[in-house]
Amino acid sequence: MSRGPSGREKGVFYGQTRRQGVPDPYLPRKGLKEPTICPSCRAVYSKKRWVLDEGLYLDTKKQKGVNSQKCPACRKIEDGYAMGIVNLTGGFVIEHMDEIINLLRSEERHAMEKNPLERIMKIEKKANGLHVQLTSDSLALRIGRVVHRAYKGDSKFEWKQGDKHVIVEWVRET
Repeated sequence: MSRGPSGREKGVFYGQTRRQGVPDPYLPRKGLKEPTICPSCRAVYSKKRWVLDEGLYLDTKKQKGVNSQKCPACRKIEDGYAMGIVNLTGGFVIEHMDEIINLLRSEERHAMEKNPLERIMKIEKKANGLHVQLTSDSLALRIGRVVHRAYKGDSKFEWKQGDKHVIVEWVRET
């Protein structure tokens, strides 16, 4: 285990602990047949990973014997299975809601460039702020960090026991 200058394990943020060996229940245990196309989002499973690339999609679609199967992200969205929850609350969120939603969407775009399975499932406006459901725990952590860096406030990261699921709570009143 390598440690950074602060003495914390590298990659560990705000008291979270590194979790290993907890698989995503939507990822197949054995690889899919290549190529496979997701009929919902047009992602292509190629070289053992899902990719969002319009050119690759069009080329793959022309091939014979192409498999069609929903990607894990589309299945999670369809099933309502959020692996990350971000709750942003407080007066600051109410006053800057549109700006914060734009930041969330921007982070989603950046995350999808590397991994198209990391998506925002739903953003709900609540009386005290925003409730965001995500397809991955890593995107929830990423959004929690970005919001904290951009606007300060108080952050808390909580892992559900025995599950690959994280809840991020962020609060700022003014």
